[in-house]
Amino acid sequence: MPVVLGVAVSNSPLLYRPRARWDDIYRQLIKDVTQPNRAETETAETLDDYAKRVEAGFGELQKQLVAAKPDAVVVLSSDRGRVFNDTQVPQLSVYVGEEIWGTTHHAEIGESPSDGELVTLACHTDISAWLADELTEEKFDVNISRFFKPMGAPEDGVGQALTEPVRKLVGLTTPVVPVFINAHLQPAISGHRMPPLGAAIARVLGERDERIALVASGGLSGDPQGYLAGWVDESLDAWVLSRLRRGRSEQLGSIWDLDSNTVRGATAEVRQWIAVGAAMESLGARANVVDYIRFHHATVGTAFAYWKP
Repeated sequence: MPVVLGVAVSNSPLLYRPRARWDDIYRQLIKDVTQPNRAETETAETLDDYAKRVEAGFGELQKQLVAAKPDAVVVLSSDRGRVFNDTQVPQLSVYVGEEIWGTTHHAEIGESPSDGELVTLACHTDISAWLADELTEEKFDVNISRFFKPMGAPEDGVGQALTEPVRKLVGLTTPVVPVFINAHLQPAISGHRMPPLGAAIARVLGERDERIALVASGGLSGDPQGYLAGWVDESLDAWVLSRLRRGRSEQLGSIWDLDSNTVRGATAEVRQWIAVGAAMESLGARANVVDYIRFHHATVGTAFAYWKP
C-alpha cells in the first residue's frame, strides 16, 4: 500500500507554548541579536492573530491525519545534540526499538525538566526494521539503533522536534518510526541526497500492507539562539514552498551548496521538507500549503503543509 499522506510542520518551542509566554520566549531565543525592522510589526494584535493561525494550521494537519487513518507515522527530524553527541552523529539513522522517550521542556527558554512532561512514544518495529533494511538496499548508508540510549542528553531523551508534533498531531496511540537526518553537525548530509532519499522511502514503504503517513518536523528559515536569531528569510521560504507546491523538490537540493550562516540553524532542517516532498511527488502529489507566517517571535519561518497521493 502506498504512503497515504505526507505532512510538514515548522519547529519552534513557541508553537507549543501559550500565547501569554510568547514575548518572553522570543527574548530568550534571540538573546542579544539586533532584530530586523520588520520584527516591530509583530504587535500584540498581530501575535494574537498569529496564535489563531497556528492553531488553525495544526488543526488542518490533524484533520488530514485523522482522515488518512495511518497505522504508523514515519517522522523525519534532526537531532540537536540530545540523542547523539560528538562521539557519533550518523548522517541517517533509523530507530528500530519498541519505544522512544523524551522530555518536553526547552532548556534554551529557561525551562527545567519539572516544567515539561515525559513523553513515551510506541514505535512500529516491523516497519522501522523494514525501512532500514530496504534503504540499505537502495544504497543509503543507514545507522540503526536497536535500543534507546541517548548520548547527548541522557536524562532528557529525544528532542521536542519528534515528541511535540507527534503528540499534537496524532497523539500517543499511533506508533512512530523515528528517522534522524543530520542537518546540524558539519559535514551534514548533502541536500542533493534528500530527493532520492524521499523517493526511496516512498518506494520501499509502498511494499508494506500498513497505511503509513510521513511527517517532516523542522525549519523553515531561521536561526534560534544563533548568529541570526530572529531573522527570517521570507524569500527563501517562498522559494522552498513554491517548489513543493509545483512538485519540484529536486530543485531544492542546492540550498546548501554554498555554506553560509543563512542556511544553518533551522534552515538546515528544510532537508526534511525536501525528503517528504520528494516521497509524495513520486506518488503524484504536490504540496498543499495551509499557511505561512514570517514569524520573528518564533525565530523561524513557520509553515504547515500536506500532500495527498
